[in-house]
Amino acid sequence: MTVCVPTHRGRLRHVSELLASLLIAARAVDVPVEIIVVDDSPEPEFQELRRRCSQLGVRHLRGPRAVGAKRNLAVQAASHDLLLFVDSDCMATPELIAGHLDALAGAPADVAGVAGATIWSGERTPLWQVLDFSRLYQNAADVATRYTQVGWATTSNLCVRRDVFTRLGGFDEGVFTVVGGEDVDLGVRACDHGYRWLTCARAAVLHQRDAVGRWSQVLAKQFTYGRADVFLSSRHRHRRTWRANPVAISLMSMVFAVVGVRVGLPPWALLAGAVPVLVALLRTGPQPVRRWGGALVDLAFDAGITWEALRQGRPASAVCTFVYTDDREFRPRRAASRV
Repeated sequence: MTVCVPTHRGRLRHVSELLASLLIAARAVDVPVEIIVVDDSPEPEFQELRRRCSQLGVRHLRGPRAVGAKRNLAVQAASHDLLLFVDSDCMATPELIAGHLDALAGAPADVAGVAGATIWSGERTPLWQVLDFSRLYQNAADVATRYTQVGWATTSNLCVRRDVFTRLGGFDEGVFTVVGGEDVDLGVRACDHGYRWLTCARAAVLHQRDAVGRWSQVLAKQFTYGRADVFLSSRHRHRRTWRANPVAISLMSMVFAVVGVRVGLPPWALLAGAVPVLVALLRTGPQPVRRWGGALVDLAFDAGITWEALRQGRPASAVCTFVYTDDREFRPRRAASRV
């Protein structure tokens, strides 16, 4: 098995912790395991990580900025037929590699790979307490515990058969963003070619919360994922649907209101543009401030969709979204089963 880890500026401590945990997981199996880190960090951080990798017997490569291209580079350098993609802000559990190997042992040829569990780890700071109320931010992490089969999974913890990966052409390096959407795209293309993705809750990683500690990081990340949604819905048109995007609707309402004011409507008509966003922020229930914060995080995703759609000159895409799950490919796990 080859473990492929893309990384970037500011992840030196996280990568070091990940590598130490991966070596423990590798010692729990009796098959060869290599680890390849692809890095675009600036100096001197790049050289420091190279030194640490050398001490641990880990391969360290200089790579491009885009995360999909980094993973493709790691695959090109890989020696083995199973590819395990793990994000640099995660830590392996001792059974990570063994779990993936067991899940794929004897799996039929139409299985592209296995999605392992991604478990959030670390202090639940006030920011993360707000993120608990976001409908979007954390919902892709626990697919291995919720489903036995999925249509795609995040590359925080995804094992892929190399022959399938090669047949699919790897990660698409033509996405609009540096990160975001390329893992979903790979999963969907595999399903469209007749493959399936299994899950294994036992093969788990711990996703460190302290890698995201500021509001600016969260909002920027969601905005980027919104932009990636436009890529996905444009590429996979059979998987997109219309959706009332509150940010796009507010923007359109503001445009019409400005025109209306110029032809005689009262100035307060401009306030109509804010109504869809305000409605999206109104979430009833306990802890209203945290609920509003969670709604704001989700609106950043909608803002990313709107911005990318307008940037490309395709405003209709602002009121479309990619359909991430369906009953055919995402099969719920029974409560008693946690294999």
